[in-house]
Amino acid sequence: MKKNALVIGIRNEDSICYYIAKELVKNGYDVYATYQRETEKSVKEIANEIGIKKTYLYDARYDEDLENFTSQVKKDGIMIDALVHGIAYSGSANSPVVSLLQVEWEEFANAIRIGAFSLIEIVGKLIDNLREEGSILALSSRLARLAVPGFNVIGATKASLESIVRGLAESLGKVKNIRVNSIAPGPIPTKSLSKLGNVLEILEAARKKSPLKRNVKKEDIASLALTILKNKSVTGTLYSIDTGMDIMG
Repeated sequence: MKKNALVIGIRNEDSICYYIAKELVKNGYDVYATYQRETEKSVKEIANEIGIKKTYLYDARYDEDLENFTSQVKKDGIMIDALVHGIAYSGSANSPVVSLLQVEWEEFANAIRIGAFSLIEIVGKLIDNLREEGSILALSSRLARLAVPGFNVIGATKASLESIVRGLAESLGKVKNIRVNSIAPGPIPTKSLSKLGNVLEILEAARKKSPLKRNVKKEDIASLALTILKNKSVTGTLYSIDTGMDIMG
């Protein structure tokens, strides 16, 4: 029986979720994906390019998008074997937040809903469409465990997401034997990284610190994602993929 995967978080060809979706298609999954209003064109072009079966409008900020998207998945009768959650709060439109003291509740609540609680909302709405012994993978960040100016709110949401992963692993393991895990990549060129400063300088610093003397490749992240999604003996675990940065003093 062919397996179905739902990928939430493709923005463009720089997205980690784009590489994961490609890896899933290559390994025989029927892949479905979501897009936001501002990413509709790029995501639909990607869908045509790599063979994504169908795309759904979903912006985690809006209740009606959640309802419409999940209702359509149910109507289409899609039974999900693998769910990838890769959406994140992208910060203020004007400038990155330097200090948590500058953050107001509305922004923080918005960030938590988009980057963390949306996983609970989606799983809750689609619980009947998640197959027994299915697998869920959330994309976190190694910066969730560090104090990084300009990344404070996003880091807080990723830390919350990691806790949610552990809680869902316990709950869904009991209910449907579903596994829930997360991966935390090291620095890679993405929209989030650009908020921290000069991307090339950050990547070069990461390369120098790594014992492998190179940066993480998105293809390697996708390969690890597939391995975790398929492994039936791991759940509630955070996997780092950072070319060894964390072991260096």
